[in-house]
Amino acid sequence: MSKQFTDSDLRKLSYRWSWNRSLSWNYEKMMTGGYVTTMSPVIEKLYKDDEEARLKAYETHSVFFNCEPNLTNVILGMDIAIEEELGKESFDTIAGIKSSLMGPFAGIGDTLFTSVLATIFGSIAVTTALAGSYVGIIIWEIWLFFVMFGLRPYLMKLGYKQGINLVTTLSGKLKQLTSAASILGLSVVGAMIASMVKVKFGTFQILGTEFDLQATFLDAIIPRFGSILVVGICYWLLGKLKMSSSKLILIIMAACIILSYFGVLVTP
Repeated sequence: MSKQFTDSDLRKLSYRWSWNRSLSWNYEKMMTGGYVTTMSPVIEKLYKDDEEARLKAYETHSVFFNCEPNLTNVILGMDIAIEEELGKESFDTIAGIKSSLMGPFAGIGDTLFTSVLATIFGSIAVTTALAGSYVGIIIWEIWLFFVMFGLRPYLMKLGYKQGINLVTTLSGKLKQLTSAASILGLSVVGAMIASMVKVKFGTFQILGTEFDLQATFLDAIIPRFGSILVVGICYWLLGKLKMSSSKLILIIMAACIILSYFGVLVTP
């Protein structure tokens, strides 16, 4: 069967996904609305003469979906290719592929794009900004434009060209890819904690003797102990009910002001 979707069509669908994916995000079905509206032009084109199949396609794509946005382009491309080849006979296959891939792809994508790449480019932007340079933010924007206009259309095309073969190719390798990406992500985050989070405790008078808590005790146990402590508390608080990142920032700011006033913390 000849292909009905050109590279230009796939690129437009990728942009459509980038725009629609979170417009109707909700806690019940998360990205389902974005997925359905992205696939709408495909459904209308493939099943324009079969109303029953068209309605069934919309129903099939209206089930729960949540995945990492970039790698979802691969799933969308595979979906288009399989529906194009099998028509209405593909619905059960598509439902199975979506439910089986969105979890592993979310794990790989979140670790690779959010924990690793976004952290690297974000740290470059922050570090150069602190040094008074705007080069970092330009690099950050270039990265975002590359993801939007280069990477996502490529992944959509990859999924479309490979179709179901991509699943069999990756079979048995997803766990290893997830583990490798997780290790890399943790390494990058650990390095960021040590280099970007700076906490210094003040000195205390004990029986007339000045005692440097950080230099003589904490750093002797674990270098950058204060940084680890602050990040650990933040992670713990974020897991608590009704604690948001905005509230946490305000709490950290208030705690720093109070502890600095009493001399517990000093300027690094």
